[in-house]
Amino acid sequence: MPRWIVGSRAAPRRAAAVLALGALALAGCASGPAVVRTQSLSATVSDDVPAIRAAVTAFVLGEARGEQDVDTLLASGADFIVTGTAAANRPRLAGVPGAGMGSVGELRIQVVGDFAWAVANYGWVGENPAGAEVGRATFILQRLPAGWRIHHVHSSHVERWDR
Repeated sequence: MPRWIVGSRAAPRRAAAVLALGALALAGCASGPAVVRTQSLSATVSDDVPAIRAAVTAFVLGEARGEQDVDTLLASGADFIVTGTAAANRPRLAGVPGAGMGSVGELRIQVVGDFAWAVANYGWVGENPAGAEVGRATFILQRLPAGWRIHHVHSSHVERWDR
């Protein structure tokens, strides 16, 4: 068991936050009705939603264009899972084969203290609009002194059945 969970006065809060984030991440894997409103555990949390929305949107749009400066939205050591495989090189979103234009559709955000979980539907289109792609990603973010930063992205390509 991690040391910060055992023998710390803050352990119950930290353990609860880790369990809540895990439950939220698992819930993102299930399909169900779309919910865009955010639930929060404290009155001040809702103030963070625009900043979280901006960070996720800027990352998706910048990553779709191949912009290096989107790395400023990442926490140190951020990791990426692209359709089940760890990714270190660009593009780091599933269904984004190279530079093009991105868009963000539905974006659900939940915040627990200094951590947030967001699920986004996104699109990508390159020079050939007929080759447009669609993906879905789960983001885990943390409020840091520099603002909300992305720690983890797990994205999947949504297969088109009309091929």
